[in-house]
Amino acid sequence: MVGTAVGMVLGILIFLVGLKTMTQGLRIAAGKRLRWILERSTASPARGLITGAVATALTQSSSATIAAAVGLVDAKLLSLEQALGIILGANIGTTLTAQLISFRWVNGAPWAIGLGVVIFLLGRNTRWGAVGCIVAGAGGLLWGIELVSAAVRPLTHLAYLANLILEWENSIYSGILAGIILTVILQSSSATIGLVMALAGEGFLGLSGGIAVVLGSNIGTVLTSLIASIGTIPEARQTAVGDLLFNCLGVMAVLPVMDLFLRLLEAGSQDVVRQIANGHALFNMTTALIALPCIKYLARMVRRLIPS
Repeated sequence: MVGTAVGMVLGILIFLVGLKTMTQGLRIAAGKRLRWILERSTASPARGLITGAVATALTQSSSATIAAAVGLVDAKLLSLEQALGIILGANIGTTLTAQLISFRWVNGAPWAIGLGVVIFLLGRNTRWGAVGCIVAGAGGLLWGIELVSAAVRPLTHLAYLANLILEWENSIYSGILAGIILTVILQSSSATIGLVMALAGEGFLGLSGGIAVVLGSNIGTVLTSLIASIGTIPEARQTAVGDLLFNCLGVMAVLPVMDLFLRLLEAGSQDVVRQIANGHALFNMTTALIALPCIKYLARMVRRLIPS
């Protein structure tokens, strides 16, 4: 039992270090221009959505993108509507990590780490150093998830844990709550989704429970933007609350059609890990595109909740 716990913690830590390394490499490769890009590429909510998606895909951190948007609103360089467009895009861009994990290129993980380290050492003071970070980080991310998968295999024989995870399957609200709690603890929705996909890959978790936890992770990840808004002007706090409101409304909107949503995912793939990754992407993209024309109404609602 101790060995299993150590393996899970080690796997999650390697995953988080890999994600952080890859994120750092992507930021360096893109240049230190995240705030500059966000500030100058958000003339409309639609352009904000595209900018938020691209920025998050480049940095692999929706929290960093949203925190930057909150900061720009606080500096009065962005309006609430522009910032909400960025938030919608950030939710799309963050789905890239789950897609990467779902391909299960774990056999290439050690090679990726080794190659990345060599590239980094040879080009430490150049953009090649950033490329090395990206390659090594991606390898660490995949290796970490494999370690988590190996660690959870013995847990399938533990009745009480199996019953707990079964509760996520039987009650979507339990799964959503678990996703919120895990994301707050791990401070990374990507780590939560990676853990869910590891459990699903070992047959420990099904599609219904997996998607429920994914939905919860979307809400749990808002904590960073809420913290970033502390002590800021009312418009910046409105941006953070708008992030929370959008994610909560998105989850509430999918609940009545959950059975249809799950059947659609099952029709798209036979692999439950791919189904969860596809569900994450489909949910985030669909809710963002539906919300885009309604940004002014969302902004109006937020302004009533948090008066200036």
